Amino acid sequence: MKGRIIVLLVLLGLTMSVQSAYATQDIGEGYARPTYKELVQTFILLNGYDINDSKIADEYGRVVYCKLYQKNFSNDIAWKRIRDQITTRAQKKKEYFRVKYEIISSFELGRYDFSKQYFPLDPKAVISNAGNISLFISGELKPDCSGREERSIVPSNITLDLSEPLTVTGFSVPADKVEKMMVRIEEAGNVDRRIYGRIRVIITDAEKGQSFSSQNFQQAVLKGRVTSVDFFIDPELTKPLGGVQYGRE
Repeated sequence: MKGRIIVLLVLLGLTMSVQSAYATQDIGEGYARPTYKELVQTFILLNGYDINDSKIADEYGRVVYCKLYQKNFSNDIAWKRIRDQITTRAQKKKEYFRVKYEIISSFELGRYDFSKQYFPLDPKAVISNAGNISLFISGELKPDCSGREERSIVPSNITLDLSEPLTVTGFSVPADKVEKMMVRIEEAGNVDRRIYGRIRVIITDAEKGQSFSSQNFQQAVLKGRVTSVDFFIDPELTKPLGGVQYGRE
C-alpha cells in the first residue's frame, strides 16, 4: 500500500509540473531562444519520433522530466505508470510544447541609401535565399539534472527547414529618422556598426526520424517558417532599430 501511495504522489507531481507550464504559457504562445530540452519536446510531439515506442517515451521522460526519471526509472512499476501517463498526455495533445522560437545573430550595417530610404546590411552579412536555419548544435549541450550531458537519441544538431527561402538584405528607415538612429548607435559606443538581428520562426512539422546533413552529421529536422527579422543596437535587444515582417503569425 505504501508503494502505491508513493507512485500516486509521483504521478501527481508529473501532472502538476505539466499544469504549471500551462499556467504560465499556452502551447505555442510566446517566443523563446531554443534549448535542447524544448526542441526535443517539439520534435517528438510533432511526431518526429513515435512516443508510443517505450524507448522513445523513456528518452523523452529522461530529457523533459529529468528529476522524475532519475528518481523512478530504476523502479519498473513506478516508471511504467509515469511513462504511460506521458504517452497518454501526448496522444491527447495535453503535453506542453513550444512552437515559436527566436534566433539571435550579429550583423554589420552598410551605408544608408538615401534614395531608397533603406539601411542595407554589409554585403558579408546578407542572408540570401537560405533554405534552412540551425536551431541547435551539439556544442551547446549542457549537463542535465544528473550532471551528465543532456544528449539523447534525438540528434543534438537540430535544423529548421523553411517553407520559403529567407533573404535579409537590410531594413527601411525614413530619411528624417536616420540622424537620430545614427546618434543612438554612436552613443552606444558602436564604432564598428555592429547590430543584432532577432529571427523569429514558427515550427509547423517535424521530419520523421533522423537524417544527415550535407556535412554528413546526424541531425533532427523541423519544418516551419520565418515570421519576422528585427534589428537592435544592443545584444540585450532593448534598443530597436527596424525590421522586416514575413506574413502573419
